[in-house]
Amino acid sequence: MTETPAGLPPEAKNVSHRGFNLHNGPIYELPPEGDVYRFAFVPERKHMNGSGNIHGGMLMGFADVAMSRTARAVSGSERSATVSLNCDFAGAGKDNEPIEARARAMRKTRTLVFLVAEIVQGGRVLAVASGMWKIA
Repeated sequence: MTETPAGLPPEAKNVSHRGFNLHNGPIYELPPEGDVYRFAFVPERKHMNGSGNIHGGMLMGFADVAMSRTARAVSGSERSATVSLNCDFAGAGKDNEPIEARARAMRKTRTLVFLVAEIVQGGRVLAVASGMWKIA
């Protein structure tokens, strides 16, 4: 059994099991708060850009993972595919504390889930994402 990284609750569950997530993670699922699904990662050197901040591509990849897993959770499906993902950056992430995604389904149809997510660090919003996922 592996230890939970500093700054994450003991019930955090590593969800980076294969593919790209093995490289950009580890990403952890946190206990939800009502209809808000929560995920986190602890920044490492590999997540930084040349300016010493968390790379925007990492934040978008993190949002994609969090929102995809949320789409599957609210739909009951084992698979989903990103149809669209929009991201607006609001602040620079640092390597000093965990970054959390707070994702919520806004609407669900038979084949699509529409979601929003805030990416936060220490109470500061780093990015806001929205998108649509196809339920497989």
